[in-house]
Amino acid sequence: MRALVYLAIRRKEEPVAVKVLAKAQDIPNDFAHKILRKLTKAELLEGYRGSQGGFILARSPTQITLLQTVDAIQGPVVVRKCCLGLDVCPRRPSCLVSVIFEELHNNLEKFLENIALTEVLKSRYPQPHHFTFPVQ
Repeated sequence: MRALVYLAIRRKEEPVAVKVLAKAQDIPNDFAHKILRKLTKAELLEGYRGSQGGFILARSPTQITLLQTVDAIQGPVVVRKCCLGLDVCPRRPSCLVSVIFEELHNNLEKFLENIALTEVLKSRYPQPHHFTFPVQ
């Protein structure tokens, strides 16, 4: 997520190299590369090769949601619907816990789907020093 925020802040600039982003965000280079590839595969980023290569947002920050980001990086949001850890609760529909877990899953998905990257950028929390841009 920090990588997306960093790229959103620099949105109108040239592509950002993995090593620049990784250093600015204090993310291990290999891990940053892995995450950026996943975000590119999900069409949230565009990647450019070559000496002037790097990554930029593939679309406006208003069109990138936290749900899309989580799906791209770790796969679908999953809250098990069975307290026994099973995919399907054998006690359903009489199990009250599975009903709560299902509601939790649905609410979490809706919550993440309704937060765009722009909302993260407008966060009421102070920006950490990691978002300062290194002098090149």
